[in-house]
Amino acid sequence: MANMDYPGPCPSCGGIDGCSAGVSKEEAVQHYCKGLEMELNAWKARLYDVLVDVGSLNASDQEKLADTLTLIKSTVKEIEAVRGQMLEICPTSLSDKESEIGSKLEKLRVNYTKALQVISPGWFGG
Repeated sequence: MANMDYPGPCPSCGGIDGCSAGVSKEEAVQHYCKGLEMELNAWKARLYDVLVDVGSLNASDQEKLADTLTLIKSTVKEIEAVRGQMLEICPTSLSDKESEIGSKLEKLRVNYTKALQVISPGWFGG
């Protein structure tokens, strides 16, 4: 399981901004995107665990979780879209994309924590 305090898939992404050659830059972007893909896979696994446990909740708790789960799913899709754009355009600077991804990962953490507040720790992870 990925570290919830981990700021994102790449602790130091200045390497992309510092790459002068096109091939080096493409490799750096691909490396960053691979790390992002691994982070997203960890979030998808967490989401799956939450979705499995939602079935065992009463209707009131399921209603409480519905909006949060929708936000989690849409945020994951947004991050995947940004990753796809990065692979297509191979940005010359990552600072904008990195801050966008960082804010979306923070949004995931917040909504995941909200979901855990509704699900009993004994039920989580099945």
